[in-house]
Amino acid sequence: MSIELAPGLCPPAQRSADCSLDRLTEALEGVLRGEEPAEGPAVAALLRDYAASEETWRPYVHFREDTYSRNLVWRCGDFELLLLCWSEGQASPIHDHAGQQCWMAVLEGELEELHFAEPKGGALLQPGRVKAFPQGGVAYIHDDIAVHLIRPRPGTRAISLHLYSRPIDACRTFCGETGVPAEVHVGYHTVRGTDCGGADPALIREAWQGA
Repeated sequence: MSIELAPGLCPPAQRSADCSLDRLTEALEGVLRGEEPAEGPAVAALLRDYAASEETWRPYVHFREDTYSRNLVWRCGDFELLLLCWSEGQASPIHDHAGQQCWMAVLEGELEELHFAEPKGGALLQPGRVKAFPQGGVAYIHDDIAVHLIRPRPGTRAISLHLYSRPIDACRTFCGETGVPAEVHVGYHTVRGTDCGGADPALIREAWQGA
């Protein structure tokens, strides 16, 4: 399917039958389509198989010095697939997932996940599980489980594939010291491997409507 975007924003998106990452997005559509909660084991298996044997994600790699990068691979009404690149010392804020399901497959390096119990009534964040995911590992999170923080293992960098069912345009982040939440509207650094140049995320999302 071709997605028409404003000139200079990013190129049209076109799936390639020769690209295993594009074939993954087609397989995910079959599993994630509809109103019912996704079949978690089936989704995790697709991501695990891809992470174990494929490298068609490499054209989407985009590291930044100022922050981890969010690189859009595919977006439709049922899900959003992003490639995240983590330089040494970078970390996500503590955040939720706006009530959506989220899977993370580690493509390169090792990522650490830190769980926190969402604070209630002005209480401080309570640290929970800390787990490491090596290359090929797949993690799952939902707001009923915890809010969390993701970071690469100290002294290393990492690359991961993140699947959200449904797409997440805004979420809450939490101050690590006070637990105070704030709504954050998220965007992209690249789309289909092309730098967005700071384009308004709303324009990108509008272009992908109907995908």
